[in-house]
Amino acid sequence: MTEQTVAAVPERNDTLRLALNSLPAPYRQHSHELRETYQELRSTWLRADAVPAPPAPAGGGSSDGHDVSAALRAVETHSAVLGAAGNPLWEQLQETRKATARMRQSVWAVTGDRVWRRHVVPNAHWKRLWTDIAQESTRAYARLAGELAGQLEREGRRETRGAVAALRELSRAAAERSAELGKLSRKDLPTPDAATVERELSGLRSPARGYGLGDAGRAQAAQASRDVRQGLKLWAEQSPLGRRLGKMKTPELMAMRKAWANLPADDLRGGPREAARRYGELVQRTHAVREQIRKGKMGRYSAKDVATLDAVIDAGFRHTRRLADTVPAGTDPAAVAYGSVKDAQDGMLKLAHQLIDWQKSTMGQDLLPSQDRHVDALRNAWRNLPDQPSEKNKDLESYDRWGAAQKMAEFGRAAQALLEQKKDSYSAADQAKLQAVAEGAMSNAARMAKVPDALLPNDPAKKRIAVTEQSARQAQAQAQVRAQAPVTQAPVRRASAKA
Repeated sequence: MTEQTVAAVPERNDTLRLALNSLPAPYRQHSHELRETYQELRSTWLRADAVPAPPAPAGGGSSDGHDVSAALRAVETHSAVLGAAGNPLWEQLQETRKATARMRQSVWAVTGDRVWRRHVVPNAHWKRLWTDIAQESTRAYARLAGELAGQLEREGRRETRGAVAALRELSRAAAERSAELGKLSRKDLPTPDAATVERELSGLRSPARGYGLGDAGRAQAAQASRDVRQGLKLWAEQSPLGRRLGKMKTPELMAMRKAWANLPADDLRGGPREAARRYGELVQRTHAVREQIRKGKMGRYSAKDVATLDAVIDAGFRHTRRLADTVPAGTDPAAVAYGSVKDAQDGMLKLAHQLIDWQKSTMGQDLLPSQDRHVDALRNAWRNLPDQPSEKNKDLESYDRWGAAQKMAEFGRAAQALLEQKKDSYSAADQAKLQAVAEGAMSNAARMAKVPDALLPNDPAKKRIAVTEQSARQAQAQAQVRAQAPVTQAPVRRASAKA
């Protein structure tokens, strides 16, 4: 698409120019870069306009940004299956979502937290711009998700039934949200409260997080596990390349099949740490097969089949990273892992001192002998605290860090619950000591749970560029030319595309 100037953008989107001009002078030097980012986003909306619109919302329902975000996350858990289905509408939906997120991330990267809070959040021009973007992007989600769901439903594959349901829900929520945003007056739009701003800033700083260990997080992780498994199965059984490789027994294929068979149960009974290691092994082995295909060592191939395999690899790697970043509920996902046995021992020793300090306080002396249910919960969690790692657990590799983190987090939550229950009955100094115990336990749990990068394979995407649908068609044309060339001719490498 030819880039347009901001002045050429249709009605209401001139707000971009006004928003950029509202930034403090030193930050306006980045305006050209942000205009380009906006034009990339706008190009995804224009492409979505060619897709049939879903039925208009009935009018009785309502949707907010949280509903749409939840629906997008639910669809994302099916990314392996959707990528393996080979439908270009999925790639288009992904591009629209990424471009929408990139717009906010780019503005934040330019401004930083302070300017974001002072000059972006309360500014009327920025509020109008974000509202316009939300309306257009949700409209695009509704069209793309609805059409993709219809096409997959007509194909009737069992593997995509869950994805179809998630796409239908996204289409409904996004259509309702877009319609509601279109009715809003662009004057006097509300300013988000401070807590909402801080949550968004936290997400902009660390966009990739773990699953969380509540029921919703476990269900999401289990669904992603199933989809990676089913996506690989779909590629292996239904793509010509996958079927061909199923008859071969190269070392790379044998290692991939072994890693595939060694995947953990979807309910993550062994914990996210072990699941991350096994899925990481699968991703690494599957990428090795993919590299053999790219080098032409497994015969002629369809570039679209390779693009499909790339989608499964990428989905598996995202799942691996999220599993690795999953920490016990209530702990800090950004915590830095303990790097050695001594570090972990020092952390637990510090917590022990905090416990003793609170135990000697008036609050501790009064409560610990009582039979209050919150005290019982704290006492039981205390007794259940894990043993310290020892030098035999070299670099913590043979220590059940995840199990220890779960027990530590349970103790931290019990301390916090007791504090909330008794906070009006004791002095601020005593309360501060119990608060230190709760925070110390949660910090210890978060640091214990984090999986060191050394325990996972390197990002297999680092040395490759994923095939897009457009480059797949170009590479397919090259493959056809190659098929007509003399056998002695050097193999043609596939076309690459900017990730």
